[in-house]
Amino acid sequence: MTEEALQLGPEALSKIAQTQATCPFVGAAVATGKLRVRNDATNPLAGIEDVRRLGNSGNGDLGEVLAVFATGNHAFMRGPTGRLDQKTPDGMFSLEFPGSKGSHPGHSGILEGNTGQLDSGRFSAADFQRLAGLAINGLIKRSDVGKFIAENLHRDPKSKVFGASVSGLLARDLGEFVASAGPALLERLRGSHDEALHREVDERLTRLTGEDNLVGSSGEYGLLFAFFANRTEAKEMDGEPTLPLKDIESMFVHKRLPEGWETWRKTRADWVTNATALIISAGKAYLALRR
Repeated sequence: MTEEALQLGPEALSKIAQTQATCPFVGAAVATGKLRVRNDATNPLAGIEDVRRLGNSGNGDLGEVLAVFATGNHAFMRGPTGRLDQKTPDGMFSLEFPGSKGSHPGHSGILEGNTGQLDSGRFSAADFQRLAGLAINGLIKRSDVGKFIAENLHRDPKSKVFGASVSGLLARDLGEFVASAGPALLERLRGSHDEALHREVDERLTRLTGEDNLVGSSGEYGLLFAFFANRTEAKEMDGEPTLPLKDIESMFVHKRLPEGWETWRKTRADWVTNATALIISAGKAYLALRR
């Protein structure tokens, strides 16, 4: 095993991004050489400090969230059995996303096929079109992404939504969260510079992302909204933040990061706010689908 960065060509990097590192940000960072691949192309690792540095670019701190996801969800690599049952070396995380703790029911299907099978990453044009079709004038607003998350959860009977693990951390049940607890929390977060409040919510959300599929999906798409929140060209629609379809397509389909992405600030606070808002909108839509 080697922790040295591998010298891989575009084809090998593209394969890892397509079949293993099935996250729009991490996959694009791997494909473009921004995130260095270590160990072996068939059992790839990356440095936690490397992904933290990328997320913190632009003088932000979103990399701290990425580091938590990397540590909590991708701490095991392929062992002699061929399964993800060997602890990664200190400071490393596995780029094997399908089959990992972070791969969960109720996902979109855009970048993964079988969530429990290694190397099952692939691009689904049909599933991407379900997301892209929500765009209005090239923008996808946050509440529509929440509805998309709800639809994905509803389509998968294996999804875990607001189970016992959530009780006491967010609300007694999903209905209470979307009706009162969530909106009240979101109102407190908006424009707040209370670091203790953001840290408290951050800890609650990160604790639940691997246990609850609604929270996990909202956390994942919350990263995208936080990624674009402070971009110069960031736009709102109906008072909501949006995702630019052109750049989402670039990341999901072409494995390319938007031009200038390293220059704008990306923050942990924006992740907390957007993930919370997505839990509310996805929760409302999910309850409506269940009626």
